[in-house]
Amino acid sequence: MTAEQRPLSLTLDERGQASLDGTWEFFPGDHDRADLDHLQPESISVPGLWEAQGHLALDGYAWYRLRFIPGDPAGWWTLRFAAVMDTAEVYLNGRLLGGHLQPFTPFELPAGQALVAGLNVLDVRVHDPSVDDPEHIRSAHGKQGWANQVFPSRPSLYLTYGGIWQSVTLRRHGRVVSRDAFLNGDADNLVATVEVVNLSGEPADAIVSLRTLGLARTDRIRLLPEERRTLTWQLGRTPAARWSPDDPVLHEALIDVEADGLLADRSRVRYGLRTVRIDGTRLLVNGRPYRMKSVLVQGFTAEELYAEGPRATIEAEVRAAQAMGFTMLRLHIKAFDPTYVDVCDELGMLVHSDLPIAEPIAHEELGDGTELSRRCAEAVGQQVRRDRNHPSIVLWSAMNELGLDREGVRGWDVYEQFARTIYQAVVTADDTRPVIENDWVEPDPDRVFCSPVLTAHWYGRLHADYLDTLDRKAAQVRDVGRPLFVTELGDWGLPEMPLLQDAPFWDARAGYAAGLATTLWPSSMARFVHETQRYQGLSDRMQIEVLRQHDHIGGYCLTELTDVPREFNGLLDLHRRPKPAAVQEIVRVNQPVLPMLRLDSLVVVAGQVISAPLHVANDGPALPDVTVELRFGGTAAVTAERQVVGELPADTVTSAGTISVRAPEVPGTHDLLLTLRTNGGVLAENRYPVHVVGEPVARHPIQVAGAGANAESLARALSGVGAEVGTNGPTFVAEGTLDADLGEELSRRVGAGETVVVLAQTMESGAHYPVPVELAAVETAWGSSVFHFTTDHGGLPSLPRRNLLVAEESTVQARNVIVRVGGEPFPDEPVVIAYKPLPGSITGTVVGLHRVAAGRLLLCQYRLAARAAGGDPAARALLADLVQWAAAPRPPTDSERVTKDDGRALTYYSFPATS
Repeated sequence: MTAEQRPLSLTLDERGQASLDGTWEFFPGDHDRADLDHLQPESISVPGLWEAQGHLALDGYAWYRLRFIPGDPAGWWTLRFAAVMDTAEVYLNGRLLGGHLQPFTPFELPAGQALVAGLNVLDVRVHDPSVDDPEHIRSAHGKQGWANQVFPSRPSLYLTYGGIWQSVTLRRHGRVVSRDAFLNGDADNLVATVEVVNLSGEPADAIVSLRTLGLARTDRIRLLPEERRTLTWQLGRTPAARWSPDDPVLHEALIDVEADGLLADRSRVRYGLRTVRIDGTRLLVNGRPYRMKSVLVQGFTAEELYAEGPRATIEAEVRAAQAMGFTMLRLHIKAFDPTYVDVCDELGMLVHSDLPIAEPIAHEELGDGTELSRRCAEAVGQQVRRDRNHPSIVLWSAMNELGLDREGVRGWDVYEQFARTIYQAVVTADDTRPVIENDWVEPDPDRVFCSPVLTAHWYGRLHADYLDTLDRKAAQVRDVGRPLFVTELGDWGLPEMPLLQDAPFWDARAGYAAGLATTLWPSSMARFVHETQRYQGLSDRMQIEVLRQHDHIGGYCLTELTDVPREFNGLLDLHRRPKPAAVQEIVRVNQPVLPMLRLDSLVVVAGQVISAPLHVANDGPALPDVTVELRFGGTAAVTAERQVVGELPADTVTSAGTISVRAPEVPGTHDLLLTLRTNGGVLAENRYPVHVVGEPVARHPIQVAGAGANAESLARALSGVGAEVGTNGPTFVAEGTLDADLGEELSRRVGAGETVVVLAQTMESGAHYPVPVELAAVETAWGSSVFHFTTDHGGLPSLPRRNLLVAEESTVQARNVIVRVGGEPFPDEPVVIAYKPLPGSITGTVVGLHRVAAGRLLLCQYRLAARAAGGDPAARALLADLVQWAAAPRPPTDSERVTKDDGRALTYYSFPATS
């Protein structure tokens, strides 16, 4: 017998409980239980998922075995599993004790009749259905197996997991026990309920008592054989301290059960006194409004995979979220280890707790009374009953994005039946908190049947069009009669990407590093990573600012706190290391009092006056005598503009008119500082990175090719930067107008040595360029960002060289990029490169120059004309750059080069000087 197979000698604690955690025998595969005696086991740790212990490819069945010696086996014993993923069948000394069908919640089995003196053998048959197993989609599985068509099970986190992943205990007690004690937490009307169970086959007389907060209640009851009964005690009003995020006071209730003249059972319940309700658009805790400032947590760790880390790791994670100004965590689509919620209770972090119903699911089995609905209702009931004493939990989500994988399913009658059934299962278990029915991607009041809350998952990026769309969407739900919580949003920033030997299966950094190496990025990988984090932070912040400007939006949840494999939208990486530039922006936007500008663009013309609407969000008490100051940092010659705001009402957003300031005369990036003061002191500060460009002027003759409104818009835009539109000079092809006939004409022109500038075209137009061109769409997938950066080439002096672009192009980004030119991945002189990491990686050119025959072909996929014609500074500056570049003398061909006597060719063409 190996050391791992030696029997465990149990020692009972003061509650009569012993831990069975430790090293167990492990038999992958489905075997007859009797055959386990003849098989050679492996060793495995309990608790723990088997994937985290080397069994990544194992789906289906496996057996666990533990040999133990309990001491005196007399009396009543209960075997408790805190959670087994996904289903369990439990045998003690060959006798079937029972099973469980839920992967996240605890279950207890009577063990006394099977327990013997001396050696006992505990066998557990665990089933982890594969993603293709019909049982998988009939279960409340969380995100196991989610979106595997995009994120294959390996190397993403969305495996189907298996194992005894939470603790196992054996407890000795009397024949009558208490279970499922609940205190409703209302200090004005405290109510306690306790379930009492007679485990024996004989009637039992019992005395059940509860003590808490100096209050005591006792009931004498007679229980029939194997009867369960719920006792309810009205404890009334108590002056005891309430739990709040600012003062997370916790209390304890002691429940004793006496039977047969002896103490049969004792349990303790920790709880807090606080109330939660929805009032208008706000969540109220103890009557105080809380705007949701939440961040999503997936509960994935590098070591434990789909299981939370040790308590110290959890504490550090929650404190990190608090340090960033978050007041709530969304624990996403599973029942987290109770330790996680314990930590939130103790640290005063509010919790939005998801329940584990999500895609993929058996859509044809939706409805009421099906096996699917029975299992799902059971799952949410068990989780809610397990966690409802935690005061930090203030919101449940019954389902997440159910219906996303099957178009039209939300219109089915059986979907409504299912939604109502699951919602009722939550409310039956706990009617003290609001419930989100189906955490859905768009507000849809006609398909939300029971919940007082609407949700939206509005993912986007740093672009004026998206921010305007987000603003319109937010405004459209102003009068729907229910609060809207934007429960998912966010952008991406890459983590540090050192090249590792023996990297774990989920580590995608080597692939990202290899991808970046092919992009012509002109600096170090570390710099690229830092710049993506700067982009992420600003993008997240600008999106949140739009939401904070709408007082009727009940709050937001940023996706997410930590990276997970293949998804890099975390503020911390997978190892809980911060992304500093992103964290800095989130700390800023989460300030309780936040002044905000609604800027049309983050690019301005030097010396011009900037005017923008001013909003101030105040998520605290009223503030008197508030003034605001607007100035550019580091420019002493620019005078600050001050404006009186007056009193800021409590817990609301104030529109404070328009404020103006003059831009610096020096081109480059400057911080625009917005400072809020009261009583002479600084109350809050916000800042915007504003890119200042010189006056866009390009006085050169230009020809416009193409027809229709786009050509007319381009002509107006070119005239607006001083170009002389006529029949001479380089040819500019209007956006979206390139066809076969125009392509032939352009080929003739470049063949004659002319310069042609082709502005943004559709993917279908690639065949019509003067040289074969392939384009690809750059819409984001699953939040993965498209990063743009400049090379060493200086064709666009209004943009910084050798840098990732953040604010400088936030109004003009391209919908398509050029991924091949003349059979090559890049043109001769690429200037702006697009790099979209996995999933769906793309590397292409946004702006570049390619030599065709004797001429030059300038390629630009930025959408400039309409915005430039409308006065957008970024579009005007880039259009003027293109005119200057196109009008510059073309480089000579080899036959035209002038050679000095020493044999050196004279170069008389260069890019314009950069600012």
